[in-house]
Amino acid sequence: MLKIIQGAMQLTGRLSPKLSANIAMYLSSRPRRYADSERERSQLAQAKKITYRGALGTENTAWSWGEGPVVILCHGWEAKAAKMATLAMAIADQGFQAVAIDATAHGHSEGKVCNFDIMAKDICSLASQFSEIFAIVGHSMGGMMTMRAREFGLKAHCYAILGSPSAPLPIIEIMKNMLKVSPGTAELCQDKIANQIGYSWQELLQCKMYTPEDTPLLMIYDTEDDEVPIFHGERIHKTWPAAEMIKISGVGHRKIVWDVEVIELVNNFLQQQKSKKIVAKGTLNKIA
Repeated sequence: MLKIIQGAMQLTGRLSPKLSANIAMYLSSRPRRYADSERERSQLAQAKKITYRGALGTENTAWSWGEGPVVILCHGWEAKAAKMATLAMAIADQGFQAVAIDATAHGHSEGKVCNFDIMAKDICSLASQFSEIFAIVGHSMGGMMTMRAREFGLKAHCYAILGSPSAPLPIIEIMKNMLKVSPGTAELCQDKIANQIGYSWQELLQCKMYTPEDTPLLMIYDTEDDEVPIFHGERIHKTWPAAEMIKISGVGHRKIVWDVEVIELVNNFLQQQKSKKIVAKGTLNKIA
């Protein structure tokens, strides 16, 4: 089937790059779903299932562990809340309410279509159910869309991103490598994706979604990640120099969300920010 799709993309790319781009965007907006493993089913069984209204009006799902300040966890493309469960449970054990989202057309949420704009708005919709968000932890595209969601009013005390791209370059690489789109088709897809997000492609390459603010940001990247190479993290860090960037190696793009060292780094960051917030609140109370 893939060979047939590749052949069709190459043919339409020569005859009509515009048609080819429309087909590529159609295919890339329909994420594949994967059944939960036995371990994932066991972890979700220990969570409280909650629902939220998706950006397209679908009834979507999120999973909550623990009690305390709310930490939302956002998965990457074609991933799901279950992939974030190990990290979420570890965060919950440290005195937080860890809530892992299933974006539209992912995991246990409804829908068949998702894109960058939809995922960002999904995150905002879930966050709106809570009076305050302490932190948001995003993996891959989930981290990038968390940053984008700030444009829609999303606010948290701190953020952590794990292997998140600086711009939607990985999806273009997938189109080139998997779908075999032509250079002309790829350029048209870039413009379509940029329009979907609300920036020009050049602005995206300049890390526009990562415009810094006076909020702590933790960045963890694997130097050997072949899906989101380290230069993505370095670009973001150059844009947001006050962020804390930690480089690891040997974990890879997907396993980073359940790596023991990464979990410890995230938990240490959250505890540090929690302590700083308590101190700051105490200082304000004394002044008052």
